[in-house]
Amino acid sequence: MPTRNYKYSDDELIQYANNLLGYLEDDLPDFEAFDADLGTPKKEALSTLVIWGLEEGGDELNVAKLGDFTQRLLEEMATARKLYNQLRYWVVKTFPNRKAVQRQFGIGRFRKVAASQAGLISFFSSLKDSIADYRVQLEAAKTPPDLLDQIALQGQALSRAQQDQEKKKGSRTVDTEERVKKLNELFDLTRAYNAAAEFVYFDLPAKRDLYRPPASPDPTDEDDAED
Repeated sequence: MPTRNYKYSDDELIQYANNLLGYLEDDLPDFEAFDADLGTPKKEALSTLVIWGLEEGGDELNVAKLGDFTQRLLEEMATARKLYNQLRYWVVKTFPNRKAVQRQFGIGRFRKVAASQAGLISFFSSLKDSIADYRVQLEAAKTPPDLLDQIALQGQALSRAQQDQEKKKGSRTVDTEERVKKLNELFDLTRAYNAAAEFVYFDLPAKRDLYRPPASPDPTDEDDAED
């Protein structure tokens, strides 16, 4: 995972870069006269990254999206537990004296296997097989067929919700890495204009100050050191 090259917040960096863009509308010729590398192409690169930063939404949005997938999985798990409690009634009624069969349906061990997300999902994925093996007896005991069908469908819903959550976790890591890389590129561009401003506006302290980065809590901040 790449690290940020700046000490202030992402929002402060983006706002600072956006401010620089505004100043450069008038000041770009001054920088270009000092260093041709600080002309229009670099300003356009700065603009592109600022627009991206303002529209991208930040890591908090990424976290919120992951939270949506997690909430969906929790809801599917809650539904699974409700369905199982209904199934449990009919299994005990159908097989009152057959503990081995009851155990195949998780009776006496469900709380333990369902204590974790992975355990519940694994159990529900295999529960459909037990239902298939004993469906005739269950239906003969008046178990609602819709309930038996829902159990199999709920196992699929749990698996999909878990897969979506894991996929989002993976993409969030990739998204965060790419985001930090782009923010570091943005920082490097602001840093170039800030360093040049020291000489371009050497005799105009107020003008020079416009290009300084946000204050850093670290007394060894690079901008302080160069002054």
